[in-house]
Amino acid sequence: MKASFILLIPFCSIIVSCDAQNSKSNKMNATDSTARARQALKQSPYELHGILDPGINNMVAFALQTPTGWKLQQNFARAWNGSTPISQIYIKVISPDQSSTIEFLPHSPYYYADGPTTRSLRQTAASYGYPQQANPGEMAPMPPNEYLKRVFLPYLAQSGVRVQVTGEKSLPAKTLSNTTQMYTAYIDGETNGRKVRIDCMLNLTTTHMNGEVYYNWEAYPSVIFTNGNLDELYKHVAQARNSFRANPSWMQRNNQLVRNGNIANEDINRRNQDMYRDYQDHIQRSNHQVTDDRNRSTDQRNEAFRDVIGGDAKYADPITGDRVKLADKFNHVYKDRNGNYYGTDQAVNEAAFDWVELQRLETKKY
Repeated sequence: MKASFILLIPFCSIIVSCDAQNSKSNKMNATDSTARARQALKQSPYELHGILDPGINNMVAFALQTPTGWKLQQNFARAWNGSTPISQIYIKVISPDQSSTIEFLPHSPYYYADGPTTRSLRQTAASYGYPQQANPGEMAPMPPNEYLKRVFLPYLAQSGVRVQVTGEKSLPAKTLSNTTQMYTAYIDGETNGRKVRIDCMLNLTTTHMNGEVYYNWEAYPSVIFTNGNLDELYKHVAQARNSFRANPSWMQRNNQLVRNGNIANEDINRRNQDMYRDYQDHIQRSNHQVTDDRNRSTDQRNEAFRDVIGGDAKYADPITGDRVKLADKFNHVYKDRNGNYYGTDQAVNEAAFDWVELQRLETKKY
């Protein structure tokens, strides 16, 4: 027993010694890992930011990565298509030395329809002289570089930023689904002595239905201002877009707002269509009434003219309102109970004969 005990002591000592060394080693490794993680985090070229929606209790709506150490400014608002909200997100990041800025501007949604029926309706409207004016948000889809030239550059000019274009480039298109394509292009230029790159990402969804084609598309512009390398800064734009993620909880609440707005818009459109239809019916009835009155007046004039030429006149029964056409030969015309008519030049006592004197109608009252 003693021999066994003596042998156990050094064995236990070795175990304790190993555990102590392992514990010390593990603590050192954990410390090193934490330090390395902090160092890696500190040296990471990008950092994550949440974009807050003040309209839904400052909930994080989206998250994206921006260059580490750059100052971020964000603004979340909503535009309204009738009762339907459209999220308008503006993000601006500024380099530490303030020599470069990247701005992600609010997106713009558009829609358009084309096809035989739609084109026929437009041609019919044009033939009636109706102005060919697009509704708000109605615009035919176009390549992103054309969108930048036709829509965004004039917008910047109105805002006081005039760009002298020096070049442009279209990037390869990407297929997002069976019906949705993504297109990207940018324009390089100069403004106020600084380099500028204006970029546009365009998502286009195409739907075919009953021979018609329906387009829904969205334009997402961004602008880089710098004195440095545009290509290097453009990588930050790509990184921000690639890292862009939506908060599912926010999406659920925002989608409910959109659905409620769409329902309200449909109800408003339905009421407007009903009012427009009632108005059209009223106009049609009024036009018919005017036409009927005009025709009746013409018929009356013609009948009165024929009666004058033919020596006839119309008389009305003051009691029943019945009318009758008789020879216009007498100053007074009477009707007895049996419906017989009598004409005299001298007035008679109606009561004595139980007659009723008829009233001669003026031609304008025919």
